Amino acid sequence: MQVLKKIALFFLVFGLVSCNSSLTDNRIKLQDQRYEVVDYDTINHSMATENTLNVGVLLPLSGKASDIGQGMQNAMFMALDDLKNNRLMLKFYDTKSSETGAIQAAQKAINEGAELILGPLMGEEVKAMASIALSEDVPVVSFTTSPQVLQKGIYSIGLLNGEQIDRAVSYAVSQNKTRMAMLVPDNNSGLNIVKAAIMSAETNNMKLTKVAFYNPNRMDFSSIVKELSSNPDFDTVLIADNGNRLKSIASMFAYNDIMYPDVLFMGTSAWDNTNLSKETILYHSVYPMVSKSYGAYFADKYKKTFAEQPKTIYSFAYDSVLLASILSGKNRDDLNAGITGKSGFIGVNGFFKILPTGQSFHSLEMLEITKDGTKVVSPASRKNADFAMQEVDIRYIPYDNLPKFYGKSSSEVLSWLYNN
Repeated sequence: MQVLKKIALFFLVFGLVSCNSSLTDNRIKLQDQRYEVVDYDTINHSMATENTLNVGVLLPLSGKASDIGQGMQNAMFMALDDLKNNRLMLKFYDTKSSETGAIQAAQKAINEGAELILGPLMGEEVKAMASIALSEDVPVVSFTTSPQVLQKGIYSIGLLNGEQIDRAVSYAVSQNKTRMAMLVPDNNSGLNIVKAAIMSAETNNMKLTKVAFYNPNRMDFSSIVKELSSNPDFDTVLIADNGNRLKSIASMFAYNDIMYPDVLFMGTSAWDNTNLSKETILYHSVYPMVSKSYGAYFADKYKKTFAEQPKTIYSFAYDSVLLASILSGKNRDDLNAGITGKSGFIGVNGFFKILPTGQSFHSLEMLEITKDGTKVVSPASRKNADFAMQEVDIRYIPYDNLPKFYGKSSSEVLSWLYNN
């Protein structure tokens, strides 16, 4: 509860006006372990005030990503219940886990008076509906991790690969590591991670020596790891995967005598979704994550309410409502200025900023894997300092400074990197 009190105090500083009436009574109800919307017409009439901020929420409530969408909706209703801010009106629209659904949902939300959009979830959905929101000057705070779809007016509150990789690389450098190899899935997510790593290595004085791409639909990594492990000119390895693929890749490195303490293994926040406390091969490995000291309140309440452990993305859905709540007390004529304010925000994921470029920045901690679980080896910064993403134009990096690529042709990789 101390975390919630701190968050509440933060909102008071920003002039957030609360109300004594309970949102649980007149806006939502708990049924079958899910918060569900009841009678929106009645809600809009009874809850509307002169200064209400109307927010359209675009989530995949049906289709292939419906489980995640429903969990995010649950988290958002938790936030509403905690805040009790009657100047904030959320209305949900189903993207149906598709680009067409996102377009239809965005158009309907705007037609029904949305001044701000939260969502969609996936990059393809954001790309599809972006022009509609931009043409109507309705800011979008999405949950995508695809930087290519972001711009002024189209933002992400999600944990982007760039900030994760930069945090991990800078930590490795602080541990006197100088040369890094990577394994990434052969898809756009993997390519985005490679691009982030090349830029971060360039700015942090780390040499990225090798990058291996693998088929994310296969489980045999023996050949690619053997090829990467021959002539091991690295003291750090970053594995951009989780679950059984991560465990299998780590075991292959051990089989090729590549292990701690000679090599520091690192990952991304995706590692947090895998129980690694029994994976002795990965003991002392590290990965970046939003601060768990802030998120403990959210995780505990969500688990108690819904009898399941929340996925990481649910906490970002919660924080998006906190952000919208702050904006409800800001100048409605320029919500973009409120979203990208220099002071940033504090939510259940700790301190974060949303940049004018559309990208987000979170203060991340570094977690180390031990037999007793994870422990913090580098805490998240609590300073509200100015931040600017360091952009490096890969086209001007000398060819000799680029890594050697495995599992994919150099020309194909570089063509993607130069054009994205």
